[in-house]
Amino acid sequence: MGSRLNRLTSRGAVVLGLGISLAAAGVLLGVPALTRAGALLLVLPLLARLLVSRPFGLVPSRTVDPPKVTTGTPASVHLVLRNTGRTTSPLLVAEDQVTYALGDRPRMLVARLSPGEEREVQYRVRSHVRGRHPVGPLSVRVTDAFGMAHREVVVPGTDSVLVLPRTVPLRGTPVMRAGSGGDESSSHQLALHGESDVGVREYRSGDELRRIHWPSTARTGQMMVRQDEQPGRRRALVLLDNRASSHAGTGGGGSLEWSVSATASVATHLVAHGLETYLATADEASEPLAPLGGVDDALEALAVVATCSRPGPDGLVDAATEVAATGGGTVVAVVGPLEHEQAQRLTRTGHGIAFVVDPDSFEQAGEQPSTTAAALTAGGWRAVDVRPGSRIAEVWDHLVAARAGVA
Repeated sequence: MGSRLNRLTSRGAVVLGLGISLAAAGVLLGVPALTRAGALLLVLPLLARLLVSRPFGLVPSRTVDPPKVTTGTPASVHLVLRNTGRTTSPLLVAEDQVTYALGDRPRMLVARLSPGEEREVQYRVRSHVRGRHPVGPLSVRVTDAFGMAHREVVVPGTDSVLVLPRTVPLRGTPVMRAGSGGDESSSHQLALHGESDVGVREYRSGDELRRIHWPSTARTGQMMVRQDEQPGRRRALVLLDNRASSHAGTGGGGSLEWSVSATASVATHLVAHGLETYLATADEASEPLAPLGGVDDALEALAVVATCSRPGPDGLVDAATEVAATGGGTVVAVVGPLEHEQAQRLTRTGHGIAFVVDPDSFEQAGEQPSTTAAALTAGGWRAVDVRPGSRIAEVWDHLVAARAGVA
């Protein structure tokens, strides 16, 4: 527990100044009664400051219920205060520190607590901004009975509430060309990194050295390689372009929030429909992709996505290349403006569909078709321009229907 502020109030400063003046006047004028009155006024604020400096053992603990909520949904914070000191705590004014996104800071009056006594306080928070928002630490204010001195103490201890991005229900799944990992893929596909059902066989002339399975080689004494063929599974890769240069606008009306909401809707929809779904962003580290374990994994990952400073979409291209090299899969991209060469690099990784976000239209009105959508379309993808007011479900229906050959 650390003291942040310990000082006299305005009233205490006035009384202290008046006491000094009266004491000085009594000495100069030779009036003992005036000097005594000044001394009394001088002692009172100093005594008040000493009283508020008394230590007290207040320990808070919090529980956020539920710890994860969607945007606009309230969560309850249960704050339990326990006096671990040896004396009764004074009357306290407590304020839990929360981010602006969760609303006003809750203030509460805490009555005196006997040693070992607990008191629970409950309040609600609500955020329309996704992300992990901290709750706490607790700021406690102690004031003397005459209001001449006060002390503010910050009591350590925090919790957090995770606000998930908004999602909308979608219909249907995109049908990809044969061999791409979609509904019409071949009956055997290569496994991605980390899959457990990988077989091994003896080395054959022409096998790639990177496929050597060293544990089996050491055990058998013969060169063994991984055989990753297995029954075909429907797989999908969802890409989110979170480069700062790809977005404009602020808050819930910005292009980044639209993109995150679209990505969350697509990822959760594909996971719910049984596709082995992977998620990647433009700042993705060069590590093997891991499939999402469920809808919660997708939402939790996207809840904390922020813009990155990367100039190019290398993370997106690398992820799409990895999926293409290991058997392919449905690719759904939510991207900002791409240069022609960058769009070509992305389309060369396979076939996909794309939401192309126009950041300029999120700052000023504009209806010019983007060159990114045209470049992706020329490379065999299906791409649709997205602007403020575009409905995620309608854009998805258009992309899925077009890929299936309906439109």
